[in-house]
Amino acid sequence: MPRAVEALRQSSRVLGMDFRQLQYFEAVVRAGSVSQAAKQLNMTQPPLSAAISRLEQETGVQLLVRSSHGIRPTAAGRYLLTQGNQLISSRDRVERVLNLMGKGLVGELRVGAEPMVIHELIAQVLSEFTTGVPDVRIALSDVSPMAVLEGVSAGQFDIGCVPFSDEVIADPIAERFEWIALSRIELKLAVPAARAREHHPEGRGWGRWVAPQRIPGLPGMLDAIERALADDPRFDMILVSNPMTAIPLVAAGLGVAPSTTRIWSQHPGVTVLNPPSWLKPMQVTLVLRKGGEVTPLMARWIELAQSLAAARTGRH
Repeated sequence: MPRAVEALRQSSRVLGMDFRQLQYFEAVVRAGSVSQAAKQLNMTQPPLSAAISRLEQETGVQLLVRSSHGIRPTAAGRYLLTQGNQLISSRDRVERVLNLMGKGLVGELRVGAEPMVIHELIAQVLSEFTTGVPDVRIALSDVSPMAVLEGVSAGQFDIGCVPFSDEVIADPIAERFEWIALSRIELKLAVPAARAREHHPEGRGWGRWVAPQRIPGLPGMLDAIERALADDPRFDMILVSNPMTAIPLVAAGLGVAPSTTRIWSQHPGVTVLNPPSWLKPMQVTLVLRKGGEVTPLMARWIELAQSLAAARTGRH
């Protein structure tokens, strides 16, 4: 039994009554007779009369005045009727909310996600997830991958979204979470439009690269770039807070940057080329705290994310 409903039921038993007794009492007052109330409740008269008598005995006060003109509530009965209706309304409201929560249609979901992952997939998930469910509130934080993991671990985020899988990070970090792989995002190389016809095999000779700064303990584009171009004499770097920050720098001709078609396709002054072979796709992954609760709201979000990721993969 849901705890909130049980708490309301316990409150209705302070004077020894329960919700059924309150409903019976309300029906009798409304009908003005036990026999009419019994018909409306689809029950026989004797058990209904016994329930009302038991209610009066348990409360220790007369609740109904019986006469040839019918039944009417006493002052105590009118008070019970008012308070009982409030309890019943509260119970019904709590049960409705709990029912919606069980279907993942009400509540708050706190999501932490790396900015590029938001742009590529998570924004679409959030848009479809909130369509038609005004009682669902989303709290989205666009933060670094390390901040995502720290937030999930501390309970700040219900769900995290990062651009790598558990296979590429240290075991002490990976073992603290549940990992759900969604989809691959193919990387491209964004270059200034004026340099689009240049040919630089395996990325060598471009000169300056714009890449997200290194995050200790986590894999990143910077590591792959430095390994591949360590002996390129023209190689230089500009470090930014995240891949999205590189957009205006490449457009201004300051360098080239790993990116995706979705991010750069509408940006003037930028051309997207096929990447060097060593620039591997990203793995969009959901992260949950190991052993943590997966609420119906979270489960519905995860299911939608998996469905949209599968549809995206099928289009490529």
